[in-house]
Amino acid sequence: MPTRKEIADRVIAKWRADGFMIDEDAEFKALMRLWIAGDLSIDHVRRRYMKLLVERERNARA
Repeated sequence: MPTRKEIADRVIAKWRADGFMIDEDAEFKALMRLWIAGDLSIDHVRRRYMKLLVERERNARA
């Protein structure tokens, strides 16, 4: 059974190959490390990442 790190690496590589931009922000990478370590569910990562994106948008408008 693949590890979470292997899953993340495989998905990111596939998305990059398909032309998707992958967030290189330190906060996003920290969320992924927490998921890989098993400290967060992927649902929590998704919710926290969505909040991060909203916050970025607010800051960009300010």
